Amino acid sequence: MDVSVLAGNTQVNATTSDRGLASVSSNDFMNILIKQLQMQDPFEPMTNEEMLSQISTIRELEMNTRLSNRLEQVTEQQRFGAAAAMIGKYVQGKVSDADGTTFEMEGLATAIRFASSGEALLELDTGETLPLVNVTKVTNPPVE
Repeated sequence: MDVSVLAGNTQVNATTSDRGLASVSSNDFMNILIKQLQMQDPFEPMTNEEMLSQISTIRELEMNTRLSNRLEQVTEQQRFGAAAAMIGKYVQGKVSDADGTTFEMEGLATAIRFASSGEALLELDTGETLPLVNVTKVTNPPVE
């Protein structure tokens, strides 16, 4: 996607990926700011407050991006931990087939895996796979 920014009286073009502004780095913003300073009207230059405001905005965007990335990592670790805690537990859940028929599955969770979509799947001792979001009951395995 092409992004056009008006810097002073000059238009600056930047190319971004399909992710939009999320793919624009702080370095890109600094380049735009430098271009804006180079092309500004000498009779109406940017004030220090305006420049500090823009730099502050750039820094804030960068920090928000870092925070967002960290939160995604923590969420992934939390999902993995929650799914791993199910191993060795007796689980029950309801799933629907392609026709919309709902049926119950149960068994001992022996492993976990993640689908390409990121969904956590429990592999049961019965050979079936139960999505973690469909689990309705978790108990300790019956004692034999």
